[in-house]
Amino acid sequence: MRCVALAQAWSAAGGNAVFVVAELPAGLQIHLRAEGFCFVPIAGRAERLDDAAATIRIARDLHAIWVVVDGEAFGVEYLQALYESGLCVLLVDDFAARVSFPAHVVLNPNVGASEEAYRRKGSSAPLLLGASHTPLRREFISFNRDRVFPGLARRVLVTLGGSDPENLTPRIVETLCTLDGLHVIAVAGAGYEHLSELESLAAPNVTLISNASNMSQLMHSSDLAITAAGGTLWELLYSRCPVISYTRNPVQARVVDWVAKRGAARDLGDTKDFAAAALSRAVEELAANRTLRQQMADVGRLLIDGRGPERVIAAIRRMS
Repeated sequence: MRCVALAQAWSAAGGNAVFVVAELPAGLQIHLRAEGFCFVPIAGRAERLDDAAATIRIARDLHAIWVVVDGEAFGVEYLQALYESGLCVLLVDDFAARVSFPAHVVLNPNVGASEEAYRRKGSSAPLLLGASHTPLRREFISFNRDRVFPGLARRVLVTLGGSDPENLTPRIVETLCTLDGLHVIAVAGAGYEHLSELESLAAPNVTLISNASNMSQLMHSSDLAITAAGGTLWELLYSRCPVISYTRNPVQARVVDWVAKRGAARDLGDTKDFAAAALSRAVEELAANRTLRQQMADVGRLLIDGRGPERVIAAIRRMS
């Protein structure tokens, strides 16, 4: 989704963006087509050197200037092959964990991202760090409406990313259904593999949505949300939707802790440590406290101003 955000911003600046993919779920194919983007498949396993060679050939055929690489599985050899081909490489990185960073620009949109972590590994590439560079999709930036904060929150959005690898969504929905007066909107992403289990929880107070195409509207119409960090957290903060967040890795844990300490979210820890009682307490407290929800929403919008894609594209255009 953050690659979609960058592609939208590049297109808005007069460029053309094409997605090169070795794996792409059917739901995401639909999403890219709806956005007007072409995608070119690569045979074989992603992130290997033959993938890099194919990507270089496709980029040259398309007369591309930049290649955006997003994913920790793309190793140094893969990046080095792209870098040495004469293409400009924008690496989207979360962990600063590679031994080196063969790229012309490194984008790490996580709060607390450290320049020193890259420099001590010899990277001299320009760094675009922190929440001011968060790539939000156009649907969120354009959907900028006033939010109403009811005295008692009733609509709770559950959205745990594209795949929800821990299959936490059903447990969250089951927990919320034990609380009085809530309507639960549970969104399953394009890569979610347990849809039948989630569908078994259907009830009058539960709305199930698969591969939603209107996330900005769903976030805006919800009184609070439950997520698992990642890009969805930034979308919720920008949407001024009070959020309770789990985490899946140390970087997400650091990010959510940082956001929670500033009052923009509630941190419920690692997904592996899910506890129904803790979730119930957090939801009941936020649902009953309109002032707190409004304060969280205001801080969230201050942290994410929606200009991240614009800043990233401006930076790489200066280098083109």
